[in-house]
Amino acid sequence: MNAAVRAVPLVVLLTALAAVACAAGSAEGPAAGESGRELRLSLSTGEGSPPAATPIVIELTGTNDGQAALVLDFPDGQRYDFEVTSEDGALVWRWAEGRFFAQVLGRETLEPGSSLRWTGRIEAGLPAGVYRVIATLTTVEPHAIEATLTVLPRR
Repeated sequence: MNAAVRAVPLVVLLTALAAVACAAGSAEGPAAGESGRELRLSLSTGEGSPPAATPIVIELTGTNDGQAALVLDFPDGQRYDFEVTSEDGALVWRWAEGRFFAQVLGRETLEPGSSLRWTGRIEAGLPAGVYRVIATLTTVEPHAIEATLTVLPRR
């Protein structure tokens, strides 16, 4: 799927979550579910502020906070993506860059109270600075959440 097409629907969170930014390295909030079901997304960028050039682990968790099973439909084999942008909006790192995904429809079912986790790792780390991290659950109608990541100068 074309990256320009996938980037358009990134803002599908509830209005209260449109500008989530957490200096502590994590964010959490609900994404609209169907038929009274509720998917809660949380995003973690690790503990605190890492020093420059150290590996960074990013984790997206989707939890069914509803009372019924929640079915997540995917347009292809990709389930998630992570993007890191600099303060000026330039794309610094994207998990899916250079990866290929099976071109088949997919489905995941989340029972009430259960969660799914997806992880990305920036092996080379990042230079010192403040970054915007966007995690997207790449369902047919994508759900996204974002957080702020501060990388400290190396000592």
